[in-house]
Amino acid sequence: MKQALIGAGGHAREVMMQMGQDFICFVDDQYASDRYVDDNILPLSKFDPTKYEVMIAIGDSRDRLSMALKMPHDTRYFTFVHPTALIGDHVRVGNGSFIGAYSILTANVTIGKHALLNRANHIGHDTKAGLGLSMMPGAIVSGNCEIGDSVYIGTNATIKQDTRICDSTTIGLNAGVVKDITESGTYVGLPAEKVN
Repeated sequence: MKQALIGAGGHAREVMMQMGQDFICFVDDQYASDRYVDDNILPLSKFDPTKYEVMIAIGDSRDRLSMALKMPHDTRYFTFVHPTALIGDHVRVGNGSFIGAYSILTANVTIGKHALLNRANHIGHDTKAGLGLSMMPGAIVSGNCEIGDSVYIGTNATIKQDTRICDSTTIGLNAGVVKDITESGTYVGLPAEKVN
């Protein structure tokens, strides 16, 4: 069975670079003809789950999870862990996830399906994250945190130990989360505050 990517944007190109290979990329049909002119980019309508196992290589958490819902029920997903990543004891990573270069998952960490840990991300001990976690370069989650589904953590953002973050939350660039987030929205600054 061949491996392929769903998506052909910037994140998909970074996935291919970190994996050191090119893939067939499937995109929504309206983008396959209008936006891309490339033999390796095919419309999603041509995807055959008996021929390919895939990773959804879309940077935005919500878009990645929405795409997962569009895929045929028998789609198989592969996970990639970069050889420079440090993975500790009792770490579980869900199918379809990408763990990028120089990331560290220490001990007793659980991450749901379709996660994206970009480059140099750290997740501390006893942390649990739901579906579709996105961590941009340099983002850090300290130990014993609980992260909901569809959470996006921006570049160089930091989450304090023993913190809970609810579903559908965006943490902005360089933000510092120092208390629980119980209301979905976008949070920026230090300490991080809700802006919408």
